[in-house]
Amino acid sequence: MKWEKLGRIYSPSIEDIYTHAMFPVVEITDAGRGYIRIYYTHRDKTNYGFPTYMDASIVDDKFSIIYNHHEPLIEKAALGNFDDSGVNITSIVEFDGKKRFYYYGWNLGVTVPFRNSIGVAETVEDGINLERLYPGPIMERSKEFPNFCATPFVLKEGSMFKMWFAFADPWILVDGKPAVACHVGYAESENGLDWKREKTPSAANKDTDHVVSTPFVIKENGMYKMWYSYRGKKYRIGYAESSDGKTFTRMDEEAGIGVSQDGWDSDMLCYPCVFDLQGRRYMIYCGNEYGKTGFGLAVLV
Repeated sequence: MKWEKLGRIYSPSIEDIYTHAMFPVVEITDAGRGYIRIYYTHRDKTNYGFPTYMDASIVDDKFSIIYNHHEPLIEKAALGNFDDSGVNITSIVEFDGKKRFYYYGWNLGVTVPFRNSIGVAETVEDGINLERLYPGPIMERSKEFPNFCATPFVLKEGSMFKMWFAFADPWILVDGKPAVACHVGYAESENGLDWKREKTPSAANKDTDHVVSTPFVIKENGMYKMWYSYRGKKYRIGYAESSDGKTFTRMDEEAGIGVSQDGWDSDMLCYPCVFDLQGRRYMIYCGNEYGKTGFGLAVLV
């Protein structure tokens, strides 16, 4: 597998009131004309992360922004709720004429920097803005899972919903400060709302990295293929495969994309989103500082 970088396609400017362009999720809106919608996360001056979107086109590998919304798509949560410090959409599922948005919410912490849980929202009548289905999370810490869960990716196969998500280990100390540690976990649901989690990691971290998160999964020719972010010192994009969707073999050397020698993605690669359009396979991914430098486009060659 080899990805050819087509360059950075969006970054907030220094004049913008918002920073970062994180967690891109692509919806194909008109395949024939090359139209897509990209949902992504901005941060405001208080560092609150919120979802927004842009409409764009890709024609002959050329990316053009048609409209960039910038404003939040969902209201802030009530003080103390699981997502009162941020909402990050990482997956969209369409079924029964509805569009369901899976996201993870942030609470700021004291002994550790944050706590994450998974929530769900749907579009309202205007087809743009979102409304939470519940004020609380659909996946949270529990008796057997004492740490956070985050970055959900959901596929619907037949009558079953399948989710891959960041599944936390106990926190670790790096240079005397708490640092997150996590694998990719797996869960199933009959309705996409009530989930049964597996205790064994689906894609586990290694001795050389302590974070595996933001999974993106497709099923192709009977094989589940996963791209994800993994981190030792800095994020990189990894790749894994599985025949059953539950246990993946990490093949990071096959990911086919790495940091550039200089520029906006020379220090970090993260948050991959893979999609097919007009016979080409593309990846949108974030660069340095967790997407503060924006996101870029690559094509499989």
